[in-house]
Amino acid sequence: MAEKKEVAEKEATAIATFDDSLLTGGTGLEDTTTEDFAIPFIRVLQPTSPQLQKADGKHIPGASAGDLYNTVTNEVYAGEEGISVVPCAYNKKFIEWIPREKGGGLVNPNHDISILSKCTRDDDNRRFYTPDGNEIVETAQFFVLALTPTPQQAVVAFTSTGLGVSRKWLTMLRMAKVQNSKGEAVDAPMFAFTYKLSTTTQSNDKGTWNSYSINQEGATDLATARIAKDFMSAARAGDVEVKEEQQRDNTSTTFDTDEVI
Repeated sequence: MAEKKEVAEKEATAIATFDDSLLTGGTGLEDTTTEDFAIPFIRVLQPTSPQLQKADGKHIPGASAGDLYNTVTNEVYAGEEGISVVPCAYNKKFIEWIPREKGGGLVNPNHDISILSKCTRDDDNRRFYTPDGNEIVETAQFFVLALTPTPQQAVVAFTSTGLGVSRKWLTMLRMAKVQNSKGEAVDAPMFAFTYKLSTTTQSNDKGTWNSYSINQEGATDLATARIAKDFMSAARAGDVEVKEEQQRDNTSTTFDTDEVI
């Protein structure tokens, strides 16, 4: 059973002292690859999310709409309090999905923007569809370290109305500066600062939904920055396996107002 965590009350993570004789044989995970692990998504719970439905097997007692949710650990964090994250890498994808009304499912997670030239738009001019009737979803992904409180690798993905929040975050990252050893102001690596990832309520003529909010905090400490740099290198090299199915299977949070009202 998961429990909502008020991240303002950070507790030290216990590390067991282990007999050295038991550490000589390795961990037993030496034959695994990145495909064997699921990097979690940090999502925003909506009123329709299965985690909030008492009759659903994914129900989490105490969770509320607007809370942040870890799709692997099932940890829930109060949305207004938020969590601190360190951005490490970014990519843009155009992911092909079978529409939910046709059964749903991932088709291709690796399209680039050129796929849109082969698509038609719906009557509202908001969605793109392939000749096969599948939906193409523009998706901005940030690889982050979630400080909850120890650094955990995760992905924060933005689609639909959430793309505006993504652009705001990218602008903050582009404007960030640090001083080098000569005292010169230079462009900061994206992991140079921590950011508060929280949630807010938005609405339009389609309805009301919960969305991310991003604000810069302070400088990343040296130990975390070193972990972040390694994660950045792995993500940019393609060594981080992202299970895109989690985007639609774990929560109803694609920031598409047609789905969350």
